[in-house]
Amino acid sequence: MRKHLFDHVGFNRTVLEWGAFVAVLVFAALLIANFVWSERRLITASETSRMQMQTRIIEENLSHQFQGVRNALDSARDAIGHPEHCDAACQQLLLQSLKRAMPGVRAMVVINADGKIRMSADDMGDRHLDDRDFLSQISRMYSRNLMYLSQPYENTPGVFNIKLSVPLLDAEGRNAGVISAILNPEYFDAVMRSALYAEDMNSAITEEDGRRILFVPANLTEMRSQTGNDDDFLARHLRSGGSTSVLTGRTANGEKRMVVQRTVTPGDMGLDKTLVISLTRNLDRLHAGWHDLALSYLAGWSIFALIGALVLAFIQRRRGMVHSLKRIQEERQAEAAERMELALSSANLGLWDWHIPSDCRTVDARSNAILGYTAEKQHNGSGEWRKQVNPEHREALDEALRLHLIDSSNSFEAEYQMQHRDGHWVWIQCRGRVVQRDQQGRPLRMVGTRMDISARKKAEADIAHLAFYDGLTNLPNRRLLLDRLGHAVAKSGRGGYHGAVIFVDLDNFKSLNDTMGHDMGDQLLGIVALRLKQVTREADTVARLGGDEFVILLDDLGATPEEAANNAEFVCRKVLSALNAGYSLGGYELRSTPSIGVVMFGSGLHTVNDLLRQADMAMYEAKAAGRNTFRFFNPGMQEALDEIAMLESDLRHALTRRELLLHYQPIVDAEGRLSGVEALMRWRHPLRGLVFPGTFISQAEKSGIIVEFGEWALEAACEQLVHWSKSYETEHLTIAVNVSARQFRQPEFTQRILQIIERTGANPRRLKLELTESMLLTDIEDLIDKMSMLKTHGVGFSLDDFGTGYSSLSYLKKLPIDQLKIDKSFVQDMLLTPHASSIVRTIVSLAQSMGLQVVAEGVETAEQWAALRKIGCGSFQGYLFAKPGPIAELGSWFIASEGTAQTGGRIHQLALVSPIA
Repeated sequence: MRKHLFDHVGFNRTVLEWGAFVAVLVFAALLIANFVWSERRLITASETSRMQMQTRIIEENLSHQFQGVRNALDSARDAIGHPEHCDAACQQLLLQSLKRAMPGVRAMVVINADGKIRMSADDMGDRHLDDRDFLSQISRMYSRNLMYLSQPYENTPGVFNIKLSVPLLDAEGRNAGVISAILNPEYFDAVMRSALYAEDMNSAITEEDGRRILFVPANLTEMRSQTGNDDDFLARHLRSGGSTSVLTGRTANGEKRMVVQRTVTPGDMGLDKTLVISLTRNLDRLHAGWHDLALSYLAGWSIFALIGALVLAFIQRRRGMVHSLKRIQEERQAEAAERMELALSSANLGLWDWHIPSDCRTVDARSNAILGYTAEKQHNGSGEWRKQVNPEHREALDEALRLHLIDSSNSFEAEYQMQHRDGHWVWIQCRGRVVQRDQQGRPLRMVGTRMDISARKKAEADIAHLAFYDGLTNLPNRRLLLDRLGHAVAKSGRGGYHGAVIFVDLDNFKSLNDTMGHDMGDQLLGIVALRLKQVTREADTVARLGGDEFVILLDDLGATPEEAANNAEFVCRKVLSALNAGYSLGGYELRSTPSIGVVMFGSGLHTVNDLLRQADMAMYEAKAAGRNTFRFFNPGMQEALDEIAMLESDLRHALTRRELLLHYQPIVDAEGRLSGVEALMRWRHPLRGLVFPGTFISQAEKSGIIVEFGEWALEAACEQLVHWSKSYETEHLTIAVNVSARQFRQPEFTQRILQIIERTGANPRRLKLELTESMLLTDIEDLIDKMSMLKTHGVGFSLDDFGTGYSSLSYLKKLPIDQLKIDKSFVQDMLLTPHASSIVRTIVSLAQSMGLQVVAEGVETAEQWAALRKIGCGSFQGYLFAKPGPIAELGSWFIASEGTAQTGGRIHQLALVSPIA
């Protein structure tokens, strides 16, 4: 019957196992199918997004190039339209300069209405262009706001060119010809090819009627045909009405492709026609990745299914063979486990056996060896073993034994000391359990182990000592000092007497470490600790906070503040005398002096941290007083600290409360015309009023808030540049913004600047960052790397207050700076002292020799201005022209005549005020 039941249970188990295995296979197959399908969708979505991004990049690159061509054509048209300002030679030189300045432009030509070439930038020498289709369109070019794009013209086999043209209109608005830029197709081929990241890709630019403007990789058939092979894709895209489309289908030759198309309207690039940018990929190549993945997963699943089935069949076969042996093995294992547990728990341990009714204990040789006895020596008399236990630990040991004997479900464990044969105490860890009871349940016998844990106890004591004592001087550390100071403050509050905290700092200790080594410094600290202990009472606490800082806690100095202060002063003088004595270290006779700060405490409310901080402040007052002296804390020190804390708190809210603003000081050229401004930060505090940088910048620098302030100033300046760029009269103006050293050293400084420029849309070539010479003192290579990165994006750099700091020519020639600013101290003294005049001349000459602009700061008189212009200085800034002020005050500017900057000039109204001002 039992065998039959087992067979039935075994059969059910086998069925369940195979059912579970099949379920696992089905579930794995579903997971793999879902994963492969998800991977397919992910690949398609990723590729679509990437191709859309590439079309946008192509559009941006073409827009940037076309805008550059447009600017060049407009400049040439303005020059030709005003021959009184630019004669023929000037116009020819201008065309050549514009052509050389623009990559991708092969030639610039001026063509009459009848198609004859009036002027050519590359000395072609032709009188007519061969492109008759383009020439026939000249008479229909009449809009000054549009740039006309010609059809690709194959002037030599396989070489196409494209012309961008703006019309020349006479006084009545009639067409008088065009100015054309003949584009180099190789340049645009490179622009388009940069978007192709796979061998099966191609890209094209097509007009709405299907005519190709450009096709990459080069394909003469596509370029020569009036319509491309992807006409069906183009028609579907145009019917959709959207600016971007993603389509799939077959091309004329039967190839399956995915096509991403993007429409560029005339207004986007200022052209006379709509263009469509397209990127295509072969769908079979695109899907090859997930096809391979699906095949690999299918192979893996099949192998797993085969191996799993074989393993399961083998396991089920083996189960029947081992089941009969399992019960026998379990019985043997139970007996062996009990013996093994006892053997393992007794390894390297001493064993003991306690007969509880007689209170006699016997031990093995190892237990005796722990206490220094031979194996034969047995303290097995009634209660004799207890005499070896430290009397201070017997009560706790008896309590632990009593609890175990009452309830022996848990093992007994205790730690106590026993006396060694030599007389010293040995820490013992004892474990055991009751193994025999009588019929009434009373314990009869208990066995256990004994282990020497003296080394562990010593290590724990050492760790505890390290937690509360300084490892070098063996004085109490900060944790123990805070604990004792807390008790002293509480005790003085209850007892009505006074105490003191003395903060001792060694003067110039860092110099000793740097010159003679840290070993010598550590020896000095050890002697200082010893001398401080010698001049204080045993009840006082001398602690080391760290480094060369010591604190003396004087308790119970007197019942009155006067008596306590006198006693504290007496101790300070003893400390000064002790620490001023010479130190003989390593054959050297050294001198070291302390600066000491003292704070008293008594019945008033005190906190431990406040007392230490106040003593520290008093110590710094002693240093400020010349060192080697002591100072008592007074409320004035706290007031100064509170003032700094309040200033920092207000600064942290200045941005969120919109209290910061920028004032602008004009920068003028040699004729007094406004060329730019310098942005200067101001703080409009609700109680302090208008606060100037000298009051708050240093604290902002110390606290790190200057980083946020600097980013705000840069963003505000960029927004002002965007506003100015909308007016022809102000688009040339620049803004210089000061950058702090702490802000510049931020690892993400370059990225944050570029993000601000991109977010605001400001022209980076109108932005100057002013750096100070102090930045050259640390990590010059990092400075150069960051400047070079920003320089490639068009941002300019100016070296402020030049001549007052670290002016190393070896570094100056490496820095990618554009401008030097002469410090105002030299400008104001240049007419008074030959020394200052020589410095100014030298800076101007240096800047000219290095191809740098130079700005003179602090120009306050016409005589200074005249002298600076005479030596070749080109830009000026100072109260002679204007004080820094809000942007609204720059609404009008005086263009100086040859006589003076203040009188006789013409008023030139400028739209300077932006909506954010």
